Amino acid sequence: MDVAYVSTVDADEQVVHSVCGDAESFAISPGLAVPLDETYCSRMVSGDIPNVVPDARADPVVAGLPATERSGIGSYLAVPVTMADGTLYGTFCCLSHDPHPELDRRDVGFMGMLAELLADELEADLARERGRERIQQLLTAGTIQVALQPIVELATGRCIGMEGLSRFPAGFGPPDVVFGAAHEVGLGDDLERLAVRSVFDMLQSLPEHLYLAINLAPSLALDLGTAVPEGVDVPWHRLVLEVTEHAVVESYVDLRAALKPLRKKGLRVAIDDAGAGYASLQHVVEMRPDIIKVDRSLIDGLARDPARRSVVSGFVLLAFELGASVLAEGVETAEDLAAARRLGVTSAQGYVIDRPSIDPVDHKRWGTEQNLLADVENRPTA
Repeated sequence: MDVAYVSTVDADEQVVHSVCGDAESFAISPGLAVPLDETYCSRMVSGDIPNVVPDARADPVVAGLPATERSGIGSYLAVPVTMADGTLYGTFCCLSHDPHPELDRRDVGFMGMLAELLADELEADLARERGRERIQQLLTAGTIQVALQPIVELATGRCIGMEGLSRFPAGFGPPDVVFGAAHEVGLGDDLERLAVRSVFDMLQSLPEHLYLAINLAPSLALDLGTAVPEGVDVPWHRLVLEVTEHAVVESYVDLRAALKPLRKKGLRVAIDDAGAGYASLQHVVEMRPDIIKVDRSLIDGLARDPARRSVVSGFVLLAFELGASVLAEGVETAEDLAAARRLGVTSAQGYVIDRPSIDPVDHKRWGTEQNLLADVENRPTA
């Protein structure tokens, strides 16, 4: 066939969207809108003509159509493009100036298979566009709800900091899914900047002895200073930047250089999810963090698993050599919390202590209560 094209069909016209082949000789181009009563495709969709017309000039139905003579159509092959919900998107068509008597139902079946693949791609594109619109709604609103979770010092049980966790409206999904979707449609950096600004806003309401931890992709950490709201004097000594071990760092040299002036002002760096990501110990060795956050996969079952205890002990020893501290994240049982303390882990967060909360009453209680571990054995677990 000389040309193939995809078009949408609505109540009044057929609109060409994509073309491949000798489009010029058929006067077809992307964006071309043709009244339905002049098209083969509308008749194919309605069943007035078959999917395949091997010889258009000899066919009693299409031979007299204006398009046949005007475009010099010799043969025609087309199938509808139907979405997963059964709605008609449009048509996938092929034209040739010459008749092709050999065209038959096998060719229609092949075109149908291609149309199914095309529909899958269209569904994915539409889903991405819907996702982009939803993310854009968040950016337009300009605020993200932030939940805080307490971080306690194991030696005293006192809250020493909180981690800021983004929360999105119902229907958006968990934060990792939302941020992943935002990056997929090119809005990830914008959403992360908004999340950082929202967390910064929370810092003003916390007692001055508490630090606030924020999780940021390495690409945004390179430009952390620009995420600060204009006119805000940031107390960098009260901020901890968490770099996840799952993230790719394109250049440790550039990241260290970008963070150096902020670390001089008091910013601390934590390696999040240590022990779980593909980067293994590279983040720790390259970044020389102030805090190593051991992933919950190593903490869950710590009290009963010698292998987990060996790995965590290794992080404790490494932290000692680097002058850093070790934080156990995702602690859900009193037994695992006690095991972490015995191994030399200095701080912890998790459901056994308290769940993340958006309630300022909880934030105030955590910041003022003397010992959050006093009744830890009675705290609910996940």
